[in-house]
Amino acid sequence: MTKRFIRSLAIGVIAIGVLSSKAEFTLDELFEERRDSVLAVEFFVETEVDRRPVTVNGMVVSNDGVLQLAANAIPGWVSIDKLKEFKVYVLGESKAYDAEYLGSDRAYGWHFVQVEEVLRDRLKPVTDYQLAEMKTGQSLWGIGVAMKNLDFKPYFMRAEVSTIQLLPATVGFATREITSPGSILFDDSGAFAGWGTAPLNMERYLTIEGQLYQAYLRKPDQTTTFFVASELVKTFGGLPSSPDSNDMTWLGVVGLQTIDDEVAELMGLGDQAAISISQILNDSPAAEAGLRERDLIISIDGEPLKRYTPRRVAVADLEQQIAKHGIGETMKLGISRDGETLEVEIVLGQAPKLVRQASRFYFENLGFTIREFLVYDSVSMKLDVEPGETPGVITSFVKTNSNAHTGGAQMGDLIKEIDGVPIDHFDQAIALIEELEADDSKNEFVLLVARGADTSVLRIALK
Repeated sequence: MTKRFIRSLAIGVIAIGVLSSKAEFTLDELFEERRDSVLAVEFFVETEVDRRPVTVNGMVVSNDGVLQLAANAIPGWVSIDKLKEFKVYVLGESKAYDAEYLGSDRAYGWHFVQVEEVLRDRLKPVTDYQLAEMKTGQSLWGIGVAMKNLDFKPYFMRAEVSTIQLLPATVGFATREITSPGSILFDDSGAFAGWGTAPLNMERYLTIEGQLYQAYLRKPDQTTTFFVASELVKTFGGLPSSPDSNDMTWLGVVGLQTIDDEVAELMGLGDQAAISISQILNDSPAAEAGLRERDLIISIDGEPLKRYTPRRVAVADLEQQIAKHGIGETMKLGISRDGETLEVEIVLGQAPKLVRQASRFYFENLGFTIREFLVYDSVSMKLDVEPGETPGVITSFVKTNSNAHTGGAQMGDLIKEIDGVPIDHFDQAIALIEELEADDSKNEFVLLVARGADTSVLRIALK
């Protein structure tokens, strides 16, 4: 990894030294200024048994020191209280500055942190730059970010635009690695061109002792793909009201699938894009508005669904359109039902409690954590659960070699009964297990768990 960085740095030094007679600034000057638009962000995810360091890159998006991080920078299951000690580093320097986690954007999932005031005047928001005009074959350069043991040293990268695609965000693809995930890239005039996404897996075939194996490889610190800046900046400004807020809107449909071209033609839709609904959740905005299973969504607020390649991207676009609406706002969906077209008005509700917001309790002596049952669990487990019904609690963590692990407990188990008592509330489950732990006459207790389509009986030792 260090050798690859040194080679990239050497190539960058040569490229930066080339002057353009038409440019107002040299690439060296542009690079030195724009490196302050990216910071390395470090934090810890605290689990039941350890603290795991995470390092990502953040893009400066405002004059008050707000950084935007990628949607995958923080796993969706991690509760806010498990995120600890946010620090930021100026690229190429070892000093750490304090930062505060602000939360995530409801429509796009971006995460935000804000750096301490002493550093803010030094930073350069990407909104201060002109926007690059993007075209195929265009030469761009990006800021690579080295590892922490190299003080997050910035280095120069260069590639050409291979293609640009709507997915539904406007995404650019370069001919080779052009920046680091979460870092930024520019054209030769210094205009802001894009923000690096997570690297793509590269499909390769390996031959080992005459056997052919399929493998997927990627460079975790460099990427060939990026969000195109001219469209990306339109998403800026969606700061959350608090780190743990849930202002996400909800439609209440499950199993959305795009209709392929042949089926659309047979159903009389021509080349119209359409999304089918597999399931309507009880007591959801969709159910109250009268949507039905197997309805085909063909328009949103009077606009036909966009056609994407691949077609499945239309589902992500619909979900994003829902997220852009506020709680209590009305969305109009054009529906094709039994050969007829109608418009359905839906008052969007607040999304059910998120996994990261679920109540949890860790039983240290037994070595496992339970959390409350959520609407999302009924969807993922395909359970027919009435609103407000709780068929049990979920096992969210199992410590290796613990009593729970030895007894066969697994993450994701639905605990339906504890020692023969049906579970219908999270607090009830905690109280039952604590009572069992305090009972010196018992050596073990029994859990009835659902795991996929199977039901199992687990015996968990208490001592």
